Amino acid sequence: MIAAFSSSSPVASVALFDASGQLVFAGSDTAGYRAGEVLLNLLTKGLEQAGIGLGDLAGFAADLGPGSFTGSRVAIVLAKTLAYAQGVDAAGATAFDLISHTGKVVFPSKRGEFFVREPGQVPSRTVELPAGSFTGFGFGGDDHFPTATGFGPIFSLLDWQAPEQLMPNYLIEPSISVSKRRLPE
Repeated sequence: MIAAFSSSSPVASVALFDASGQLVFAGSDTAGYRAGEVLLNLLTKGLEQAGIGLGDLAGFAADLGPGSFTGSRVAIVLAKTLAYAQGVDAAGATAFDLISHTGKVVFPSKRGEFFVREPGQVPSRTVELPAGSFTGFGFGGDDHFPTATGFGPIFSLLDWQAPEQLMPNYLIEPSISVSKRRLPE
């Protein structure tokens, strides 16, 4: 069984898949600033419902983003940590692929821009909402957040690797600031 995590959007989610990629459990909740807590609670619930323990999992998958800087890292760190502790491999997929692996995907960044991915093209950022039809979130109504269940359609395409190789997919440099006061040497 494989556990998958997503936390790059306001919704944190966990999915469990059997070895053939069939969905066994899916759970999600609004995360706010507690994505780690939500993911662990959902994982516990999923393991209980599936009647298995953490040691029965053969791999862990994570949403690599893009998304919020901290939010994206929560799923990645959890997948890497559990995979490393269990001695199993990890895999990742972009938030774009978890929304739709075949269509145009658009969603907003926190900097007033939009992340855009057209099939077969490198993801980009733009300040104007792209024309035409697309799938995404942040536009009201029919939002399609990246969720762990999105690993199902791409299950056979996942690239399993050593956990330490799993890295976030940032389209924007992290917005950190330099201290304005000099620190003592």
